[in-house]
Amino acid sequence: MFDLFKERSVSICYQTADETLLLTRDDNKEVGVEEARQEKNLTHHFRESGLTVLWAAVFIAGEMAGSGVLALPKAVVDAGWIGLVLIVCFCVNAGYGGTRLGACWTIIEERYPEHRTPVRNPYPIIALIAFGRKTSLLVSGCIQLTLFGAGTVYLLLASQIIQELLEVFLPHIRFCEWFLVIALLISPAMWLGTPKDFRVVGIGAILTTAFACIFIFMQIVMDKSELKTPMQLTNPTFHSFFLAFGTILFSFGGASTFPTIQNDMLQRDKFSKSVIIGFIVILILYLPVAAGGYAVYGDSVNTNIILNLKKSLFVILANILLAIHLVLAFLIVINPVCQDLEERFNIPRYFNWKRCVLRTVILGLMVFLGESIPDFGKILALVGGSTITMTTFVFPPLFYMALCDQSSDRWTNRSIPLYLRVYMWELILIGVIGGAACTYNALSDIFDADSMNKPCYVRAS
Repeated sequence: MFDLFKERSVSICYQTADETLLLTRDDNKEVGVEEARQEKNLTHHFRESGLTVLWAAVFIAGEMAGSGVLALPKAVVDAGWIGLVLIVCFCVNAGYGGTRLGACWTIIEERYPEHRTPVRNPYPIIALIAFGRKTSLLVSGCIQLTLFGAGTVYLLLASQIIQELLEVFLPHIRFCEWFLVIALLISPAMWLGTPKDFRVVGIGAILTTAFACIFIFMQIVMDKSELKTPMQLTNPTFHSFFLAFGTILFSFGGASTFPTIQNDMLQRDKFSKSVIIGFIVILILYLPVAAGGYAVYGDSVNTNIILNLKKSLFVILANILLAIHLVLAFLIVINPVCQDLEERFNIPRYFNWKRCVLRTVILGLMVFLGESIPDFGKILALVGGSTITMTTFVFPPLFYMALCDQSSDRWTNRSIPLYLRVYMWELILIGVIGGAACTYNALSDIFDADSMNKPCYVRAS
């Protein structure tokens, strides 16, 4: 296994004839002096500006909290009161899975020193060392689909919110058009390198979400006092329960970005602390809004809780903050997708035109998906029930057990207590069964003729 990574090492040679420094990589391409200097500067910059434990927690919470909280009240209604229990359970289980992912990378750094420098695709590397190339490709595909879908949801929600905010001034512009406008405005910010290069995005994402949740909850309480008719609740069905299952999973489905955030840390072995802090913050934000929306609006709750709230200053402020959050969180969730593809296309780490072109093409594909399926709830349920289930509940414990079961005289062997091994297999089983049911119901809902929304470009014609 150790030999698998020797081909990725970098060898340096000097040509005395013209004193040109050449680097020979695994693809046998020659890179000149300037790229060598840029790579060296990037490594030095990382050592000087890596993320701390708290900064990593900020990125975790900022990336995950936001779109999920808006859909959770509807998910709880669809699942029944047990939906609140599921929120707590999924938070604990997803958080534990995140700590196992962090432990996986710590193990890899202990065993393979060549991975102690920054890499752009840590999650697929974990899969490669744990199970081999095919699993690595599967993980890479899941990450691409997860974050691609999540990013599309974020942009759709931001478009919906901006349309509502500006409808009085620009009544003829629909959210489909706002979707295009936001995509154009955000494209330059996508060209930034890694999370450590845009810390303000992380702190901005979590602060905007926190204040938005406070304003939303305050308005829910005010609406409760003004309701004249009692709210109605119907019993959940198999279909509605597993759609809710997928939505709740989506709300805690940030594991795809965790290895990338951990890779930017100064002390990567402390990533588990960042995960714990981040998930505590997320649960504090999620529960009041989810419980309040369920208790006050019942069956009338919308997929986006904002649409149920009575128009007030609190709602306007919450909308503004959430729109800002969704744009900032988009930059975080789409970054691992970009870095993974850049690694596969051998695009240099430093800022260059190839990075700009690739990331702009990715954004264009997301625009096409959003314009084709303009109902963010359906994309959310599909992604939550399929790829997020795999990357958050199935892969982390599976890879951790595989790495711990590997033995060699070159490193310290690890063992897992039986009760933890049983718990991790339970997580995997729940993830597989629940994810399969969620995916089936989400696909059925998307292609249901009665509930299918026309694509934006069909409406326009």
